[in-house]
Amino acid sequence: MFPAKDLQSLAVAVGLIVTLLCLVSVYRIFFHPLANIPGPFMAKITGEWRNSKYRKGNWHEDVLILHKKYGRVVRIAPNEVAVVDEHAMKNLYSHSHNADKTNWYDIWNPPGGETSLFSTTDRKIHNFLRKRLTQAYSMTSILTYEKHIQGCIDLLLFKLGQNTPGQIVDMSSWTNALAFDVVGELAYGEQLGHLKTGTDVGGFRKDIFEAFAMLATIGHYRIIPVLLSSKTTAALLPPPFGDFLKWSENKVKDRVAHLDEDTREDMLSRFCRMKNPDGTPVGFYDIFNEAMVLVGAGTDTTSAAMKACLYYLSINPKDYRLLQEEIDNFYEENKLGGEIMYLQTQQLPMLQAVIKESTRLFPSINFQLLRYAPENFVIRGHHIPAGTSVGISPIAQNRDPEIWGDDADEFRPGRWLQSEAQSKHFDSSTMTFGGNGPRMCIGKNVALVEIYLFVAQFIRHFDFELPDPKNPWRVTSYWFSMQHDFNLKVTARKAGKFKIPNVTI
Repeated sequence: MFPAKDLQSLAVAVGLIVTLLCLVSVYRIFFHPLANIPGPFMAKITGEWRNSKYRKGNWHEDVLILHKKYGRVVRIAPNEVAVVDEHAMKNLYSHSHNADKTNWYDIWNPPGGETSLFSTTDRKIHNFLRKRLTQAYSMTSILTYEKHIQGCIDLLLFKLGQNTPGQIVDMSSWTNALAFDVVGELAYGEQLGHLKTGTDVGGFRKDIFEAFAMLATIGHYRIIPVLLSSKTTAALLPPPFGDFLKWSENKVKDRVAHLDEDTREDMLSRFCRMKNPDGTPVGFYDIFNEAMVLVGAGTDTTSAAMKACLYYLSINPKDYRLLQEEIDNFYEENKLGGEIMYLQTQQLPMLQAVIKESTRLFPSINFQLLRYAPENFVIRGHHIPAGTSVGISPIAQNRDPEIWGDDADEFRPGRWLQSEAQSKHFDSSTMTFGGNGPRMCIGKNVALVEIYLFVAQFIRHFDFELPDPKNPWRVTSYWFSMQHDFNLKVTARKAGKFKIPNVTI
């Protein structure tokens, strides 16, 4: 039994805490600068409402429901607002405005207080890092690596071509394997065996997906990024990417050690030539971090886009037939002896329209892309105080009927073919590859080359359909929105022969 005096003290302490919580809640509900902005009741009181939604993995659906219920400006945490508005998008993310990233991005810093192009909130550091990487990620450079990307696609097509006609194939697994092996070619100089074996080698894909899911959902707990910023504390925690982190480090070390005798040109070779602001060569961990960023950002995003294209074509047979006819005609009219190349795919308007429309409806990142509201920031009559966290979810912005019309939720690739001016407006209004403006994913060009080559060649070589249209896939959103169990009934066509890949099967 506790002494009466101790119980009394405990009761007083509990009473003070409850009173404080009540006062904070009353302030946030009625007197906070965001009190007039609509949103779920509990979201006004605590950020845990938003965090719990993120942890459930359905944000791609939740955010659309929120905006439909509460409007274009929704309070989803005491000091955070979700927005759908073209003007706000350009104010937050464009080159001319470019509001600062919030401290949520600190969770993505490499352990030990380092920073990266994606995670840094400092504009000067971001500008330097982006400039340092521009050559490696430029379209001119990516096209010099196209043969490495094509080698992976050759292997995938060959493997699928060995199946019996009409065999049901899990395309979520195969597109993930393709994206991972492509990144292996570019970041480490070799395929990683995912296509060759048809498995998640080492469980690396699972480790990376789970790491991103964890980091994205704990980033709002401020103590965690602070702890990870200390090398001492970070060393006590299990590595977020499991065994892949050590494997990756060893691969990069081996490549760097033999750099003088290595004539292969890929992204890792360009990372090795990066310079510090004073002109000196970068250190090992700068190179290693960039390889890791390429793996983390360049796999799930790309495979999600591939699956989106195949899904929307499978439920829109008219558009599927038009695209297949366009691709077949191009192969035949140009007497292609090999596979279509990226620059050639840019001559196919229907292909471009299908890919843009698919990724509009299913962008790979759907969490809020957070920025601090700048001074005098007004959205739809709501004055948002400077420093407030404001974010736009790509899937919500990409379905804005003011931009896309009353059929904004429908797959209609023809909207991209109406006029050049309209198409340019759509391009500037779409949030597909990690946002819009100078903070857009620097790896966009890698993704585009891979997506265009895969979609064009897969449609050239295969017919496909959904075996269960009522249950096409299962989607989870933890930063990345990923499609699982995406089964297609796949049959090789007679339109073209498969190239035997330069890999021992």
